[in-house]
Amino acid sequence: MKIFARILLVTVVAVIVLAALAFVWGMQRAIDVSTPEARAQQMEAMVLGCKVRMPEVLKKAQSATSLPPEQMNQVCACAVNRVIDTYAVDGKLKPSDITEEQTDAAELACIQELTAQ
Repeated sequence: MKIFARILLVTVVAVIVLAALAFVWGMQRAIDVSTPEARAQQMEAMVLGCKVRMPEVLKKAQSATSLPPEQMNQVCACAVNRVIDTYAVDGKLKPSDITEEQTDAAELACIQELTAQ
């Protein structure tokens, strides 16, 4: 029974370590956004992340306390386009090269642009 427990423990630890390594590798690789399909797929994922973080960004903006869903979609699409256009070198986007402050700045600029209209 002790041998089985040790094997199980080693297996669980190995799976956790391999999952962590796969995550780190995934964050280091460049994402292709050179084709319209790839860009649309990446934008969809980034817009979802933007919507999740929007309450924190709105606190930083201090001008708007909340946004209706359609405005939130516009702000997130604008911010994602800015990030991709700015940081996608040769059609490749590397998530580890883009800081949270840079994405927040893009979102804040889009919020200001939208609320100024």
